[in-house]
Amino acid sequence: MTVRRQIEQLLAAALAAAQADDRLPAIDTDDLGVERSRVKEADFSSTLPMRLARAVGAAPRDIAATIVDSIAPSPMLAEVSVAGPGFINFLLADAWLAERIAEILESGTAFGRSDAGAGRRVQVEFVSVNPTGPLTVGHGRGAVLGDVLARVLDATGHAVQREYYVNDSGNQVRLLGASMYSHYAAEFDVEVAFPAGGYLGDYVVDWARAIAAEEGRRFLELAEDDAVDEFTRLGIELALGAIREHLGELDIEFANWFHESELHAAGAVTGAIDRLRDRGHVAEREGAVWFVHGDEGDDSENVLVKRTGEPTYLTTDIAYHRNKFEEREFELVIDILGADHHGHAPRMHAAMDALGIPRERLTYLICQMVHVVVEGIPVKQSKRAGDFELFSQLVADVGPDATRYHMLARAADSQMEFDVDLARSQTEENPVHKIRYAHARIASILRKAADQKIDTAEADLSLLTEAPELDLIRTMLDYPELLDSAGRTLEPHHLPHFALNLAGQFNSYYHVHRVISEDKERTRARLQLVSAVKQVLANILGLMGITAPERMVREAEAEAETGA
Repeated sequence: MTVRRQIEQLLAAALAAAQADDRLPAIDTDDLGVERSRVKEADFSSTLPMRLARAVGAAPRDIAATIVDSIAPSPMLAEVSVAGPGFINFLLADAWLAERIAEILESGTAFGRSDAGAGRRVQVEFVSVNPTGPLTVGHGRGAVLGDVLARVLDATGHAVQREYYVNDSGNQVRLLGASMYSHYAAEFDVEVAFPAGGYLGDYVVDWARAIAAEEGRRFLELAEDDAVDEFTRLGIELALGAIREHLGELDIEFANWFHESELHAAGAVTGAIDRLRDRGHVAEREGAVWFVHGDEGDDSENVLVKRTGEPTYLTTDIAYHRNKFEEREFELVIDILGADHHGHAPRMHAAMDALGIPRERLTYLICQMVHVVVEGIPVKQSKRAGDFELFSQLVADVGPDATRYHMLARAADSQMEFDVDLARSQTEENPVHKIRYAHARIASILRKAADQKIDTAEADLSLLTEAPELDLIRTMLDYPELLDSAGRTLEPHHLPHFALNLAGQFNSYYHVHRVISEDKERTRARLQLVSAVKQVLANILGLMGITAPERMVREAEAEAETGA
């Protein structure tokens, strides 16, 4: 249970006690107004008295005094006081804070995790890039966000499924097949017109050449449409193979790869149109079938079936989400899309309304653009034109850990600049290096303690009285609440900043206070403290999919030090 939640329980009990003996009237309130204090004299504050003032008909400070008088004594609190116009301030007790070290170490990898999600079935669909080529850096941002969000939801007790939606039908994949077939034919000096709007990347040529080398001329014996069909199938297989490989380099995996073609084969697309028609949300005009939902705004992109008889992307996506909610019965679906899909979300929410599915069960996270900068110069990205930075190239250049950290460090709805030079850096200027090195430095201290056979089992944690020590503990105790909040708000970008802050606090403490010293009792207590910091750093790095090293390049320097 988070510290905030424990304080809320004490506050709720005090309010109930004051109401039970008629010192306050019986008034229901769902929000106790407990938040981190903005003043140094307190850890938490509550605005509850000010929220109750009008209903009670009394001054907030008088209400606050009544509630404070009713708060039961607790070892976690050093002081509860009334402040300002009617705040209730809570100051945590130093001894109670120190005792939490044992709790952190006993919990180990489970520290911070909770059952807040209560097993709620959640699907996170991410990446879902058309299988028409390798992943770009922009796709990589959504991949990291989706992976970490799924980890966070799992850590907060949700039942999570990761899914990749494969758009293996339609014009885009056929353009890839036609592009590959043109290059394939050229390998045998046969001219086949390159399709308008086809794919120009080097990978298209490479794939075509590889097929030519392995299969010979046999595809030239087919009718051109049949040959393009074959190359479309082969292109999808090659693209998905490359996507799996490159995601695997960051340890990103999917429980399910759902193919659009499955929807068509099962009649789900026509079934979705029929359902919408039955509910009065389909109109036919201008030779096409339209989705009519009554929402204000431009309906020019609300075509369900084109004049050619081909269903649109909107139609297949409606069928796909009907499958998620009605057949597979997910309680919540989170789709992570690129910036070019910002207009799709409102249409899909309208479609959920039209199907009778509560729109709040479908959540969209839109990832804004990533601008890659090398030596101050932006790198152009365009998969169609062939002048782009591959995600795999970035990972190979800066490494999986740096890629993950820097992709995650900004909110999804803000554009980001990926500074390759910073991500490559092996100095404390690079946040991920600083965090990982803090973990390795603590590992070095603990190895030294083990070499000296220092037993910390009976450490007297009450000796942890220095302000920086207690502040480290306060920060670590914020981690469960951070994780809970990230799961509720779907904002995992707070994780890297928390890790950086904790690493920075440890570094400041380490450079001023000796961990291993001639004071054996204090040494034992401080070794427990830094062990807890190491555990929390490892836990949060693990959630971000970043390795927590026991040794790093500057290990020799760290182990040569005295452990101060």
